Amino acid sequence: MAELALAMLNITKAFREVRALEGVSFSCYAGEVHALVGENGAGKSTLMKILAGVLPPDRGEIYLRGRKVRLNSPAEAQKLGISIIYQEFNLLPWLSVAENILLGRLPKTKLGVVDWGRAFEEARKPLERLGVSLDLRAKVLDLSVAQQQLVEIAKALSLKCNVMIMDEPSAVLAGHELEQLFGVIRALKEQGVTIVYISHRLDEVFEIADRVTVLRDGHVIGTHEVAAIDKGSLIRMMVGRTLDETFPVRRGQIGEPFLKVKGLSSSQLGLKDISFTLHKGEILGIAGLVGAGRSELAMALFGVAPVDTGELWLDNRPVQLGNVRQTMQLGLALVPENRKEQGLVSSQSVRNNVSLAMIDRLRRFVLVDEKRECALVQQQVDKMDIKTPSLDQEVAYLSGGNQQKVVLAKWLCTGPKCIIMDEPTRGIDVGTKAEIYHLMRQLADAGTSIIMISSELPEIIGMCDRILVMSRGRIVGELSREEATEERILTLAVGETLAVSPEAN
Repeated sequence: MAELALAMLNITKAFREVRALEGVSFSCYAGEVHALVGENGAGKSTLMKILAGVLPPDRGEIYLRGRKVRLNSPAEAQKLGISIIYQEFNLLPWLSVAENILLGRLPKTKLGVVDWGRAFEEARKPLERLGVSLDLRAKVLDLSVAQQQLVEIAKALSLKCNVMIMDEPSAVLAGHELEQLFGVIRALKEQGVTIVYISHRLDEVFEIADRVTVLRDGHVIGTHEVAAIDKGSLIRMMVGRTLDETFPVRRGQIGEPFLKVKGLSSSQLGLKDISFTLHKGEILGIAGLVGAGRSELAMALFGVAPVDTGELWLDNRPVQLGNVRQTMQLGLALVPENRKEQGLVSSQSVRNNVSLAMIDRLRRFVLVDEKRECALVQQQVDKMDIKTPSLDQEVAYLSGGNQQKVVLAKWLCTGPKCIIMDEPTRGIDVGTKAEIYHLMRQLADAGTSIIMISSELPEIIGMCDRILVMSRGRIVGELSREEATEERILTLAVGETLAVSPEAN
C-alpha cells in the first residue's frame, strides 16, 4: 500500500462567529491525485490555506510522511515540500522563465554575479520532469496562460515539492491546453508527487483523480474512490439535494431579431469582420479556445473597447460603437469575465453594488432615495437568493457564487433586453451553477436575449439554442443545438472549417 504523504486531523478554524471548518480530517497518499470538492463556502480554500501555511488552525494536527509539523508560514510549508498554485499566478511577468522558476535562488559566481549557465541548467530540470519545453529566456508576459501555469508548476518542483495543491487549475484552460495539464499531472503522479486537485468541474474529477473528498459547510461529508462513485451521488453529497435538471428545457419561443452586428473589426482587439444576429428569447453561445477573441467581442459590443469599423443595431436602432451609455439605454447589459475587477466594487456593500447601474433612477434631485434603493435591492437579494448577513455587507466577503449573483442582480434591476454573460459560471459550485442556468432559461423564456460565452463546452451545448465558434478573432462557424458536439466545436476552434455560414438568418 502507498505511503501516507499527508494527514490533517480534526482541523477546526473559525473567523469570529463563523466556523469555516469543524473537525475536518483529510489525508493523501504519495503519488495520489486527490480531488477536494464542495460548494463555495464549504471550507476548501480555508483548509488548503492552513496546509500552505497561510492560516493557522485553531485546533488540529498536521502530519507529513508520519511526522507531526507546524506550518507557521508559507515559506515554512515550502521548505517542507508543500506548494500551492492559485488561480491567480504568482509570477513576475517582466522577468524570464528561468528567473521566475528560480526566483530568489539564482546561482551566483564567486564574483557575486548571476551564473546564467547554471541558472538555465537548473531551470530546465523541472521542465524536463514535466516533459515540456519552454524558452528559458522568454519573458513570462509573452507566454500563453497555459505556459505560465507550467512555469508555476516548474517553480514548485524546483523547491522540491512533494505535495502540490492546485486551486481550480483548469479555470482558464480549454481543449488541448487542458489535455496538456492532465498529462503534466499524470507525469507528476508517476514521480510520486501528491496532488490535491480543487475543481468545480466534476468531469475533470472523474478523469484525473484517484480519490475525492467532499466538504460541505465546514464538515467532511465523505471520501471515496472515484471509481466507486457516480456524478449524481457526488453532487448530492456536495449540495445536500438532487439536481434533477442540470440544463433546463426551453419553454418559450424564439422571436424576432434584437441585436445585429455587421462587419465589426478592431485591430487593437484582434477582431476581424464579425457578423451575426441574435433573436429575442434566444441564448446564443460563443465558443472558442483561450485567446480566440470571445471576451474582446463582448467588450466591443458593450462599448467599453475600441472598434475600427462595423455596425451594431439594437431593436432596429443603430448604435454608436463605443457608446456605453447608449447601449445601456437600449437595454444591453454585460456580466464580465472577471467579476472581481470588472463587475464589482469589492470594497463596497451589496446594496451599493446592486444599485450601481440604476443609481440615476433612484435620485431625487441630487440625493439617492435610500428607502426605495433598499427596497429594490432587497427584492433582488430575495429573488436571487443571495446569501449575505445584510445589505451593508462588503461584497469582498461573499463567496464567489454570491458575488456572481450580485453582478447579475445589478443588471436585472435595469430590466435589460439583452445580457452578455462572459464565463457566467466560472469558479462557481454546482448548486449555484444550476441556479444560474435556470435563471438564464427563465429570462430567455420571458423574451430576454442572451449571449453566453463559456470555456465549458458541456454548458454551451446544454444551454444554447445556437452556437458561434470563434478562432483568431473571427467567427469560423455556426452550429445549431442539434448539430453541436464537443468534437465539432473543437474542430472549428482549432482552425478547421465546416460548410456553415456565420450569419444567422
